[in-house]
Amino acid sequence: MMSRLSRRHALAGLGAAGLGAATAAAALRPRRARAAEPVTVWWTQGFYQAENQAVIDAMAAWEKSTGTKVNLTIMNGPDLISKMIAAMQVGDVPDLVHAVTGDRFLVPRAAWDDKLVDVSDVIATQQQEFHKTALESSRFYNATLRKHSYYSVPVKCSTMMEESWRPLIEEAGFSDKDMPTTQDAYYDFFQTVQDKLRSKGRRIYGLGYSMATKEADAGTLFHAFLVAYGGTGIVLSSGKLNVDDPAVRQAAETALERLTTPYKKGYVPPGAINWGDVDNNNAFFAKQIVMTPNATISIAVAQMEKPDQYYKQVITQGIPAGNDGKPVPSLLGVSPCLIPKGAKNVDGAKALLSAFIQPATLNTYLKETRARYLPVMMSVIRNDPYWQDPADPHRPVAVEYGLIRPTIPWWMNYNPAYAAVLSEQIWSQATANITQKGMTPEQATDAAMTRIKAIFERFQIA
Repeated sequence: MMSRLSRRHALAGLGAAGLGAATAAAALRPRRARAAEPVTVWWTQGFYQAENQAVIDAMAAWEKSTGTKVNLTIMNGPDLISKMIAAMQVGDVPDLVHAVTGDRFLVPRAAWDDKLVDVSDVIATQQQEFHKTALESSRFYNATLRKHSYYSVPVKCSTMMEESWRPLIEEAGFSDKDMPTTQDAYYDFFQTVQDKLRSKGRRIYGLGYSMATKEADAGTLFHAFLVAYGGTGIVLSSGKLNVDDPAVRQAAETALERLTTPYKKGYVPPGAINWGDVDNNNAFFAKQIVMTPNATISIAVAQMEKPDQYYKQVITQGIPAGNDGKPVPSLLGVSPCLIPKGAKNVDGAKALLSAFIQPATLNTYLKETRARYLPVMMSVIRNDPYWQDPADPHRPVAVEYGLIRPTIPWWMNYNPAYAAVLSEQIWSQATANITQKGMTPEQATDAAMTRIKAIFERFQIA
């Protein structure tokens, strides 16, 4: 959808932050001769209007402070990725792009193909501020130059969270304290909740697993399970594929079995095999499910205007500990900005981006978006009590699991081949092979790993 810039200036600090930045940021301001040239920006549409308005206001504030016009287009996530891939193929690209799932579905391959501008100079303006994993998640391999570098700038981040309905848990005869804290026991608990509610005549499902072979949520869920069962080393930091490691293979088989068995037993809605990224949210709001894993705290945030639901009824938790009781690191999803090669105003794009990633500016932007995503800078968390407000039952939990406890980057930062694995939905297809085609977890794992090996053959890291 097209979005014309609002003249509200809720983020007026953007311009001031850009003008008052340190030397590195100052060097990235548009040269006077280019100041009048517009900056064309494509931005991923938010789940609710507050997210869209926040970026509209931010662009308007920068436009006013610099005199450089911003042509902003806001579009839904899958369309933005598709349009960017097509635009890079024909060489008609915007100047600056924010793609929420670009860290998986856009940047790794584009960096490999040398189709992105190196943004190390933009990163340098705030390098000491960025969260370590967010910074790692912005480095990608360029096959032409045969090296890793920064081809995206982190703007916001998230980890998988667990959302559940307290009233439904209580109706089943349990309380928060009854919820287990380890992997298998945690998810099995909601099967018991379903059984209790069904015995009372409630037509409801205990688990809201996203299991479709499209978009991002199903892949996020599988990989959280993969890590929980010991599959962190599926790709080594050298970029080498490691699927023949018995521990990785066992983790994959266990993850597939633990995801698909509840579905086959009727603890997951039958329609979950077709869910897009918003459909588990919708099923949760309709109270068709007791709990759902979700990539952000969007479910809770959407209830802010309903105090009882936000503060009392919706529970937000981080991922469970492993079955051994030890903490499991969270995969940190980082939503990036990028500048494609062929952009008509690279200077302007870098200046806008350097201003936008000032800590105070990013903080204001994320708060305007209702904090569905987390900051990528620890100073924001330390300096603004908003993020760890003990009166809020959701944000501090997201901060704890996304920024304070251990996190790891996704594997496409080691080798872009894993981005192709995600784009082809190989692991989600493996779950479909079990739930819809009768494969065993072992057979589905064999098929997935055979395909993954073939993909990695095309991406050799020098």
